[in-house]
Amino acid sequence: MKIFRKKVNFFELLCKQCEIMCRGIDALYKYCQSVGQPDHESFGDEVIKIEDEGDMMRRVLVDELNRTFITPMERNDIFDLSRQLDDVLDYAKTTVDEMRLFKIEPNDDMIDLVGILSDIAEHMQKAVVNMEKHKYIAKDEAVKAKSLENKMGARYYKALATLFESDDFKSVFKYREVYRHLNTTADVADEAMDYLMDILNSF
Repeated sequence: MKIFRKKVNFFELLCKQCEIMCRGIDALYKYCQSVGQPDHESFGDEVIKIEDEGDMMRRVLVDELNRTFITPMERNDIFDLSRQLDDVLDYAKTTVDEMRLFKIEPNDDMIDLVGILSDIAEHMQKAVVNMEKHKYIAKDEAVKAKSLENKMGARYYKALATLFESDDFKSVFKYREVYRHLNTTADVADEAMDYLMDILNSF
């Protein structure tokens, strides 16, 4: 007697991965906002813990992808969108790692940048959640996320301009690296939404 595997819902797996990503960005935002508070470092630890959870979710998705013959969309598209969601979370962890390595605290500019990332992540999650049954809503949310990438770019350069007014060159270098990673995170999120819209246009 043949035993058939239960059909895998890749939309659901992507939703789970995106939910984990959003929690990671939210923890990063709280980490930046809680400077001087007793629970400040605990939020940084939470980002790292969530990133591990995201890696596991990514492994599950890829494993299911490798074992599934027929997928609801191109398997490369599923793989690439999942990879980009994972990369966003990886950059959140890298941000915490760098701040701890460089021994710097989040400043107002950094809080603003991460706040924009939090808004981007929220729209990304809405886009992914609506992919399967409400693709026009998903597209609209993806466009909103992409529009915030432009806002991020403008805020990034403004933060750099303020930073470069300082004569503390060691501090400038450290903060510039963190700002750069945050801006790159928005770029990766933008690319993820491009993949999502390509997927939506395929069915």
